[in-house]
Amino acid sequence: MKSRHLFGWSRVLVVITAVVLLAACGGGSGQPVAPTAAPTQPPAQVAQPTAAPVEPSPTEVPQPTAAPQPTAAPQATNTPLPTETPAPSDTPAPTDTPAEAAPVGGDALNLLETSMRAQLAQKAWRATTTIDDGGKVTTSVVEYVAPGSMHMTTGQGMEFIILKTGTYQKDKGGQWQKSQMDMSSMLSTILDPSSIESLLQGVSVDNLKFLGPQLLDGRPTWVYQYETTIKLGDTTVTGTAKTWIGVLDKLPYRSESESDSIVNKGSKTKTTTVYEYDPTIKIEAPIQ
Repeated sequence: MKSRHLFGWSRVLVVITAVVLLAACGGGSGQPVAPTAAPTQPPAQVAQPTAAPVEPSPTEVPQPTAAPQPTAAPQATNTPLPTETPAPSDTPAPTDTPAEAAPVGGDALNLLETSMRAQLAQKAWRATTTIDDGGKVTTSVVEYVAPGSMHMTTGQGMEFIILKTGTYQKDKGGQWQKSQMDMSSMLSTILDPSSIESLLQGVSVDNLKFLGPQLLDGRPTWVYQYETTIKLGDTTVTGTAKTWIGVLDKLPYRSESESDSIVNKGSKTKTTTVYEYDPTIKIEAPIQ
């Protein structure tokens, strides 16, 4: 099974990061949460006061007031004992997201495309990408607010803010400077649907498999695995990938991929991207 107009959004983010850098330089498993059981009711005999002491002396009269001790028993039963048992790491998602409900075959390919478009339609999102390229690990964070604002911190220690009103870059001293280069138009071009479609023309998906349902940070997801072939100019990169798609909103929440390294020949590049959708994200011009 193969489709060329498909999922490669984590790779798209990597390409966006690379393009912005070039312009600036001038050239899962989640664990299911165990349900908390309702507090058990104390046995009837526990609530009964204890027998009166034999031959109580006058000084012992106050002792019956100690009878509330049995009422402490219900307090003990309020201890959430069930939560003390750790949930198994690979327990499948609840039955409200059965495996048979997940799209397969051609419908699964459609789901991957729907997932990418659903993300592009979000008001704001954050993508944290960690790349292990032959043992060299870098992490970049991209925040995006529609229709064209971006805040990006790269694994090389560079930081940018791209707005319609201008582009800002943090210098080595940690101070923000307004760049003479306006990258907002370039960003709009990259994120234009037609540009993404053109980029994804070079992405092929093969051997798509549904791995099963899984809770990811308490969210029910479907996990898919597939093989990818990506053409970047004269370079062809092959690899494998996994993606976690929300059952309820069809948004991607995590992706993992492994492919041959373009930079370090003979080694592998492992990429992990975690997606967050937060409408409160704001990207504003820095105070200079």
